[in-house]
Amino acid sequence: MKNMGVIFGGVTCEHDVSIVSGLQLIENVNKSKYNVYPIYIHSDGQWYTGSELLDASTYKKFDEVKAKLKEAIIQPNKNGLIILGKGLLSKNEFIKLDVVIPVMHGMNGEDGTLQGLLELANIPYSSSGVLGASVGMDKIMMKKVFESYDLPVLPYTYFLREEWEEDKEAVLKSIEEKMEYPMIVKPSNLGSSIGITKAKDREGLIFAIEVAISYDFRILVEKAVENLKEINCSALGYLDDVETSCLEEPISWEGFLSFEDKYLRGAKSQKSGGAKVSTGAKQGTMESMDRRIPAQISDEKTALIKEYTKTAFKALCSKGVSRVDFIIDEASDKVYINEINTIPGSMAFYLWKHDGLEYSELIERLVEIAEKANEDKNKNNYTFDSNIIGNITKIEK
Repeated sequence: MKNMGVIFGGVTCEHDVSIVSGLQLIENVNKSKYNVYPIYIHSDGQWYTGSELLDASTYKKFDEVKAKLKEAIIQPNKNGLIILGKGLLSKNEFIKLDVVIPVMHGMNGEDGTLQGLLELANIPYSSSGVLGASVGMDKIMMKKVFESYDLPVLPYTYFLREEWEEDKEAVLKSIEEKMEYPMIVKPSNLGSSIGITKAKDREGLIFAIEVAISYDFRILVEKAVENLKEINCSALGYLDDVETSCLEEPISWEGFLSFEDKYLRGAKSQKSGGAKVSTGAKQGTMESMDRRIPAQISDEKTALIKEYTKTAFKALCSKGVSRVDFIIDEASDKVYINEINTIPGSMAFYLWKHDGLEYSELIERLVEIAEKANEDKNKNNYTFDSNIIGNITKIEK
């Protein structure tokens, strides 16, 4: 049997959502083929493993259960999980990991940082690599890459927190010169709609910016579409072997999906200054949303969005499973690509299930992709003999 590590949690605003996604995935792993090691990253950054992590109630009373868990780490020079011994005389235990499935959402996990560690440890893993993960997390860089591939994006601008702190009026004037209200204000590096605010006027824009700069130092502002339809499509594959799922149409009455819309259904949001801001939540899944599957759009638009999804997936050198989100402006009937989620909520399994692929089968595909990518990586030559060191006689100050 193979040893599979499933990493979830994390030092991120999406910590709790990641727990739900992680437990969902573990529940659907074929236990006759894999020994599953849950690897939980607490919000304080500490790593744990142990069978107690398989029980959802553990996370409601974590401080009480923590003593039963084992601290664990992955080292850059070890291709497995090191379970730390307790006490001075206890020895560490080493578990070689044949594959890791990161089920991380947001910063410090979905953004390339964890992927970099797994690359150094040379452990096959299922998500996008460092490049795709980091670009897919940064909304500003993502848009620039999409533009370079002629994918249609909404009009946007961006600025730094430092610029706002130095001259608020100049930033407001620059934004208002480039686009009209309403606008959507987003931290560049966050997901699940956290910190995203819709501003209908200048007062709302000021409020929206103050919210966003509390989450990131780079802020994206884009034109809001008033009459919109949201469409999502998942991509699964590696290199040129990429397939797309059916399309879904999330249902929201607010014009854009807040964190609560995605994960709590019915939770309320704070309102202030002509702005709507998502306030965050503690549990839920993407599967719990109201949605239409398949999306009720034309065959022509379905084909176009599927093609855009493949292009975006390949543009970021993605692998594994991703979800690409789109907006249709119903006034102009134009399609815009919104963002890619390189580790989507619930791993987008509900879209593949609709197409006849069970969650356990999706996991098998993810393992195959992880192993193939790692095999390709290990074919590369990482050494080069040179005379540089031999010719050194003295290092000058």
